[in-house]
Amino acid sequence: MKDYFLNKIVDDLDEQGRVKVAGHEWQNSAVFENMDPVAFEEHVNAALTERVTLAKERAAAFLEQTGSRENFELLCERVQRNVVMPFVGAGMSISSGFPLWGDFLLRLSDDDANLKSRVQQHLENSRFEDAAQEVADAIGDEAFTNDIHAHLGRSRRDPDGPVQLLPMVFRRGCITTNLDEVLERVYRAQNAVFSSEPCGEQLKNLQGFINPDDNVLFKLHGTAVHPNGRILTRNEYQRAYGNDIALSDLLTRLTGNKHLLFLGCSLSADRTLQALTEINQTAGVNTPSHSAFLPLSENTDRLGRRQQLNAANIHPIWYPHEPGEDHDQPIEDLLVCMIEGGLDD
Repeated sequence: MKDYFLNKIVDDLDEQGRVKVAGHEWQNSAVFENMDPVAFEEHVNAALTERVTLAKERAAAFLEQTGSRENFELLCERVQRNVVMPFVGAGMSISSGFPLWGDFLLRLSDDDANLKSRVQQHLENSRFEDAAQEVADAIGDEAFTNDIHAHLGRSRRDPDGPVQLLPMVFRRGCITTNLDEVLERVYRAQNAVFSSEPCGEQLKNLQGFINPDDNVLFKLHGTAVHPNGRILTRNEYQRAYGNDIALSDLLTRLTGNKHLLFLGCSLSADRTLQALTEINQTAGVNTPSHSAFLPLSENTDRLGRRQQLNAANIHPIWYPHEPGEDHDQPIEDLLVCMIEGGLDD
């Protein structure tokens, strides 16, 4: 966790100005570290302790405010038992420079107002594969594939934001709907390279026992770099799941007895939520319950959302959020608490 906060601690030092001597300038942090490395290290450690303390205080406050403390403490207990697998959505890649899927599709629709209107309507009704199909049909499959690669397949800058904390909490597998390679790069940087990265239609062909302790990255929709086996448009969904294995069966195999934690996912009435609802309704035995970090604003229909999520056995851990506010801080606070083993009593 020290490496994660180091740049922020250094930035705080450098905001105090620069050291000027005989017409030359140096950053405060560089002068401090070179002149007294022991004192610099002590400062960094003290600043880290302060940041962790503040994260716990902020998290405890908003969890109490939203009535989510008990659900979060239960999640932390499960994390300590290594029975939680993260399910990572596009919201965790925004800080690394990648757009949300809906925003990306709308951007590709800019050339035609009618197309954009149809795409917008699909997105408002959580029909993401229909929205993708509209765009692919309008601009052509090759152009669609090229735009996905250009916008989501390139490493334009280093990963940023709380996604970098995930390997410090979870090292036994991860599921994602993202096409980018942020997770691969983050885990590689933390010396927790995934043992394999099956994606898209490859997941249907997984045979035999899936070891729940293996550090495997399951990419449900495929990858931006390789279009083969991608599952994004309505036609691709029908080819992958329509007359073959159902998405609910696939998720059952991937998760086993793991509890999922959804991060950066809107969890609207999309296929993932529908599949988990089906699993919960048809299972002959109790299925593992799941958690989700979700924003709570004044306009949130809290009861309606609870009912929708409860049907899929997902229990929200709310953090306060209004339009235009940053999601990173509360998610960072929650992940820091999980790294530290939970909230202080």
